[in-house]
Amino acid sequence: MQAYDEGGNQGRIAALTNRGVQVWGADRNYIAPDVPLDQIEPGAVLVQSMLTGAATRIGRGSRIGESGPARVHDCQIGRHCTVGAGTYDGATFLDKVSIRGYAEVRPGTLLEEQVEAAHSVAFKNTILTATCVTGSLLNYCDLFMSGGTSREDHSEVGSGVIHFNFDPRGDKWGSLMGDVRGVLLRSAPVFVGGQSGIVGPAHIDFGAVVAAGSIIRRDVPADCVHFDAAKAQTVKGFDREVYQGLRRKFLSTARLIGNLWALAAWYRAVRLPYADDYQKSLYEAAEEQPRRHIRERVKRLEKIIDKLDRSLAKSNAYENEHRRLIERRRELREALLGSVAGDVPDNFVREYAQAREKMSHVEAVRAVSEEAAGAAAQWLLGIAAGPVDSLGRIFGE
Repeated sequence: MQAYDEGGNQGRIAALTNRGVQVWGADRNYIAPDVPLDQIEPGAVLVQSMLTGAATRIGRGSRIGESGPARVHDCQIGRHCTVGAGTYDGATFLDKVSIRGYAEVRPGTLLEEQVEAAHSVAFKNTILTATCVTGSLLNYCDLFMSGGTSREDHSEVGSGVIHFNFDPRGDKWGSLMGDVRGVLLRSAPVFVGGQSGIVGPAHIDFGAVVAAGSIIRRDVPADCVHFDAAKAQTVKGFDREVYQGLRRKFLSTARLIGNLWALAAWYRAVRLPYADDYQKSLYEAAEEQPRRHIRERVKRLEKIIDKLDRSLAKSNAYENEHRRLIERRRELREALLGSVAGDVPDNFVREYAQAREKMSHVEAVRAVSEEAAGAAAQWLLGIAAGPVDSLGRIFGE
């Protein structure tokens, strides 16, 4: 933590004000010496804020600390965003993101255009594609959510929802809602009702509706309504050192990782080539967020493999599977940490580039033809399938 520098703070605020940044007083805002002042665009508004970190960026029209003090460290914030009270660390917000306040947002978070979050949300390794909405009082870490077509037809998670990412063995899992095709803004939305819980890893497909108060313990297929019908039961003889079959959870994680690789490729091949100077640094940071999430997921799988020898000493019920994971650990790691993207379909690139000359990214994606969007969807799905196919071979499929 850097030492407080009141005199320097006043000078930095004066420099920002002279560049056209609105700063509501040195008594309400602190700008650390390592913040690059030229990366706070004229027209940005600092209401109540503490800005730190050399990677901090704030676009024009964005308002920081709208509902109370906001501590922002190494965050990249697009244009016309509203960032309320809370702590924000290592996150990326694209244009027109709104967070009402009292949030805890940590590294690995990417909120795309027009995402809205109400008050008291917790995000870490959380990726929400354009127009997704969340309610209040939720813990939504370690997941990727997409779906919907616009702010009038969007994926949504209600208030009081928790993603249960830790299990009793201390292992940590991620979940997927929709898939990477959601970036094309042509998918049915996902709806998770309030006061629900999602036990990771899980996949909730496009068009699924989860009734309020449900606990999701398995995948939810597309275009259905899911009601929680679980009955209370007690299973005796649980030993936290003994693992049962891991195939489903590992393959579910591979599916999430594949979608994250596809999202990173989308930024590299589609979004970055058409970015202006400010958007370039923003999109580069956005591309890094799914990569960070991938590294976290692989690290967590390797921690499980580290414990399998102890499990085998107590039980041989899944000996073949567990020994296969131990022996092919390096292959697993390389398969999940590497990806082959291939080329974006020509018709999509051509139509998107033409639209992007006069439109925002979101408008340009909507403007491409259904044929071009379908080709892009197949390209994305091809990337996403790679880690699943590789892990399937490790499991002997």
